[in-house]
This record gives sequence, structure tokens and C-alpha cells, in this order.
Amino acid sequence: MKKRSLKYILLFMTTLLSSCAASNYISQIKQADLPHLGLQYNIQEVEIIDSRHNQKTEDIKLPVVSKPNTLITHVPALTVSHKELLEKVIRENSTASGESVKVIIDVSESYKEFTSTWSSEKEKSFAQLKVNLINKETGELIKECNSSGELSVQSVDATNARMEELYVLTLKNVLYNCLSSMSIQEKK
Repeated sequence: MKKRSLKYILLFMTTLLSSCAASNYISQIKQADLPHLGLQYNIQEVEIIDSRHNQKTEDIKLPVVSKPNTLITHVPALTVSHKELLEKVIRENSTASGESVKVIIDVSESYKEFTSTWSSEKEKSFAQLKVNLINKETGELIKECNSSGELSVQSVDATNARMEELYVLTLKNVLYNCLSSMSIQEKK
């Protein structure tokens, strides 16, 4: 009887610690300070293009009880809050001075992915973006960048809230990395 109780206590503690670790990992990423890039452009307009297919407006359907080797890929529609986040990242990393530009962000691929094994579940988010800076007066392409990246956490219990948090952080970080590559080009 004591062995059985001990097994349940160990299982509960493992579950608790694993879920906490995933949440702490996301918290650390959210709080990471990304330095201001100071791109010397006056952003006049931001246009966001979604080139993906098979988008779904509902959230990813996570299994109540997962089976080993489960794979669920979900392409969420870009929401107003996703678009606002992308525009905010652009505006926060540019100055109000410099050349007047229109920014075009093309979301060529992004998705949420759930996988499971016998002992754990993995939540992953991927994004691939292309950014063009267009001279507002002439329509000429000034700069462009492409960037992709992913974030993932492993736990014993995946949640929709954590997957959305991961997705938002992925969009933000991939766009920031793309802009950062423009910043490096400017300094050359």
C-alpha cells in the first residue's frame, strides 16, 4: 500500500515540476530584454500579409489524454492582437526620424504543433516572416529581410494558453531577429 502511495506522490510531483518548468521557461523568454534597434526610419504605414493556407479561426484541439506518437499541426489565423504585436515590434525598434517608409510584413509560414511520447508532451511554435521597407514617396524597395525560428517547451500537460503564449513569443522574436539583421546591415 505504501509503495502505491509513493508512486502516486512521485507521479504528482513530476507532473507538477514539469508543468512549472515549462511555464518558467516561457516567463524567462517574455522577460528577456531585447535591446532597442533604433532603425533610422519614419514608419508611415504597416501592412501585414498572410500568405499561409489552411488557417483556422478556432484554437488547436489538444487531446484530453494523449497517445504516444501523436502529432497535431495547427495553422492559426492571424488575429487582431497578433497584427498589433507585429506592428508594435516594428514601431518600437525604429526612430521617428529618417526616411519615410511603408513596412510590409509577409507571414509566409507559422503554426503551432503538439507532439507526445509515453512520458511527455511537446508544445512547439514556428514562424517564418519576410519584411520589406518601401520608400513611401518613390515606392522603391529600400531593405528586406527574411527570418524564421521556433520555440518549444516540454511538459506532461500541454495547454492552449501556453501554446498561444509560445506562438506570440515566436512571432515577436522572429520579427525582432529579422529587424536586427537590417540593423546589422546599416552598421556596415
